[in-house]
Amino acid sequence: MSARFRRAAGAALAALVASSAYPATASTGYVPESVVEVSKKAGLGRVEVQGPIGAVLQRDEGTVAILDTRDPARPRVVGRYDTAKDSLDGELAFSHDGKWLFYARQTKNFDEEGLHVLDVSDPKSPTLAFYQPAGGSYRVEYIKQGDAEWVVLLDAIDGLVVYRFNPQTGALVPVHVDALPVLKVGGPASADMVYDPKDAQTGKPLLYVTTGKTGLQVFDFSSPAAPVELASWDEVGLAEIEVHATKGSRIVFAATEYWFDKSLEPDVIALDASDFGKVVERRRISLNLPAAEGNFVQGMALGGDRLYVAHSTKGLVVFDTRSGKVRARYIQKGTRNEAAGVQGEPYAIDVELVGGHLYLTDAALGTLTTLRR
Repeated sequence: MSARFRRAAGAALAALVASSAYPATASTGYVPESVVEVSKKAGLGRVEVQGPIGAVLQRDEGTVAILDTRDPARPRVVGRYDTAKDSLDGELAFSHDGKWLFYARQTKNFDEEGLHVLDVSDPKSPTLAFYQPAGGSYRVEYIKQGDAEWVVLLDAIDGLVVYRFNPQTGALVPVHVDALPVLKVGGPASADMVYDPKDAQTGKPLLYVTTGKTGLQVFDFSSPAAPVELASWDEVGLAEIEVHATKGSRIVFAATEYWFDKSLEPDVIALDASDFGKVVERRRISLNLPAAEGNFVQGMALGGDRLYVAHSTKGLVVFDTRSGKVRARYIQKGTRNEAAGVQGEPYAIDVELVGGHLYLTDAALGTLTTLRR
């Protein structure tokens, strides 16, 4: 993913970990560069960009809109893939060359559906190349190691599943399943993955995994068919993550989940994973909101000294990683679609950092908003 893993400047990271609080201050707003109406019927979900091509999920429709992002300030919808089924949510991931799009699809039955492998070499006419049934597929990550390509799925029933990917045909072959504990993933709000191709300290490829049941796990992914757990932290369930790493430290920014534990406040926890033998919580980034319907951290992006948070009904909230203060906010404007499967208006659900631009989606609106970073 374009903004999921960042190598940090040590001073900025140290300041964030050392700060004693994250107070909110008067904030500044954004002026949108563009607002694209993607759906007239329902709200949007995850957005993903790989160079000149992007994709955004029409979450309640089971439709993926393919974007032309050659002008990143003004993305255009050029094609669509429509499953025409009872959709609820899901996630997207591109292959390194942008030819393949992996759509982990979730239905309202939660434990049904699977992984759609789409050929998007012609963005105007995306086609289904392969379908992998699963017990409710929620998070997906594409990984390339040398000549080998892999797809990793977080599934409601099977847990962490690793597939070998054939880039000639689009086919997937399962090579590893980590099923325990059962039902550790309840949805995109209770899971995530970030891949670091070369850890600055060990030189090994690392896979960071969060779930609502197991918290954080860090795997040595040198052998994808047999990942080895190196570290863990399980005090609370976790969801969306970003990783900031240097030769001296690893900081994982992890949002609290809300699928299994409704009592968790909507915070971002800064975990120090510098020592695999002892992952520790350093700080919590918070708007001091109670655990309540509508108060959720949905998506995040990390860029320089800014942490961009899609904070459900509070919109986009931008934290300064040096001071911990809120530097900016933005709430999308528009009329809520009646078919959107969320409560409240608006409902920020994902933010993607693409160069100097931010892509913001809303689960209650059908518009994709582009903001200058």
